[in-house]
Amino acid sequence: MSNTETQLIALAEAWTQAKETERAANAARIKIEEDIIAITGAKEDGRETHNLPDGLKIIVVGKLTYKGDLVEIADQTADWPDQYKIVRTKLELDEPKIRKIRDVNPSLWKRIAEYIDTKPAKTGIFIERSKS
Repeated sequence: MSNTETQLIALAEAWTQAKETERAANAARIKIEEDIIAITGAKEDGRETHNLPDGLKIIVVGKLTYKGDLVEIADQTADWPDQYKIVRTKLELDEPKIRKIRDVNPSLWKRIAEYIDTKPAKTGIFIERSKS
């Protein structure tokens, strides 16, 4: 086994242990949050601040999410004033299509490249133990 392979094995084992520690810490944090909510309660939609005598403050935030038939809602609210319009259109880039254009059609990419900021994202690491 080469020195590089030995290093990679040690790093993969350390990474695996760190991910397990991270999962355990996340589970512990969620349990603590549940215990806090059991004591303080939570508003269905809104925030509540609890100032503690030692100077700490706990802010409990309840939030509702909204989903619906956007076409029907837009139709039902078409005659509402703009300040009450609740359906909006979000323009965003279609990254899979951008990748495909960039890879297979350089002439199209050249037409739009100057208008798109491209920067590297965080590189992901996945480590799996083989089943042998």
